Amino acid sequence: MNNNEFALNIKDLKLAARLSQASSKIDKYIILLNNKYGFSLTKTELSEVLKKSEQTIDRRIKEGIGIPAYSKSGKGVRASYIFPIYEVAEHLSENLIKIN
Repeated sequence: MNNNEFALNIKDLKLAARLSQASSKIDKYIILLNNKYGFSLTKTELSEVLKKSEQTIDRRIKEGIGIPAYSKSGKGVRASYIFPIYEVAEHLSENLIKIN
């Protein structure tokens, strides 16, 4: 086993420990999203998480439905969208379909 494999295993164990201490689905999503993306997601990253195209994300932003709350870096055409991980986590946990 080389050092990279050992470090990866420790990282995975720490992530598993954090997830096991999370008290809600939102908290678990926050931990997972933060682990991969930091504290916010770009539009491209959001499309990856939601498994939707960027065009679908753009359409949902324009329509104002089916999209997590976000902020915009400015008012121009080149302004970027910022999706806080809490809002994404809340969106993911609210849109689960419960199967009995």
